[in-house]
Amino acid sequence: MSNKPFIENKTSQVENGKLQLAKLAKQRGLDARLQPTKPTSTWSQRAQARAIVEKATQQKNLEDIFYYASQKTSEQDVGSEPDADWMSEFLQLACQTQVKTMQMLWADILSQELATHGSFSVKALRSLTLMTQREATWFQQACQLSSILGGEQNHKLITGVLRPASNLGLVRARWDKISLGQHRMPYNHILQLIELGLIFDRELEISPSPHHDTSLIHGQSHYSLRPRFKGCKLLYYRFTPTGDELAKLIEPAVLESYQEHLEQLLHKHFSPQ
Repeated sequence: MSNKPFIENKTSQVENGKLQLAKLAKQRGLDARLQPTKPTSTWSQRAQARAIVEKATQQKNLEDIFYYASQKTSEQDVGSEPDADWMSEFLQLACQTQVKTMQMLWADILSQELATHGSFSVKALRSLTLMTQREATWFQQACQLSSILGGEQNHKLITGVLRPASNLGLVRARWDKISLGQHRMPYNHILQLIELGLIFDRELEISPSPHHDTSLIHGQSHYSLRPRFKGCKLLYYRFTPTGDELAKLIEPAVLESYQEHLEQLLHKHFSPQ
């Protein structure tokens, strides 16, 4: 192990790495053995000092979240206090969040919970703690691609259409898929959202009735679908109940490229009104 001091060196990645490590250790009160001289404090004293720093950071995080929530909450929105147990879980989980964009999500949860108790389960709160800022962005993109189908309130990520083979065998079964990777949602992102418990782990299908319209809502666009061909099925990934809860935090928006692709698919296989 090198005994070189932590000197900043713009030309050396190794030295820069050591410098970064030293900064992280100092910020968290863990740099005692990285100093050139033996520390005068004890492990117990340093542990107490670090605990104070951690508690102060958590306090700042919660104060930031409550400040952002105050900007989103009007006097008309606020009812009685949330459930005490729910509030305890919220404080315990939210205090770890230091990134502003994630703090804004926690602020949205608090604001909506004040307006309507029971909007978010403790399970949804715990799922949010597992998400990095990057994964939150992926989930936001999944919400932008999602639709409401058949009058149900859960979100579905439509991935294509299956047209079955004809009884006479004159037409083979055909898969007409939307490449989600072309719309900022590659399969590895879906897998990660599945791992987080936000999307179910298998592709599902629904057969719109030929006798009555099946509604589909994507963004601000509303469609009434009837299949052009017998047995046409829409393929989709479905959000879990936790995913549907957290989707309420996402501002409604659509990705134009995906919507154009979706409309082309619908007009090809259905009679959308």
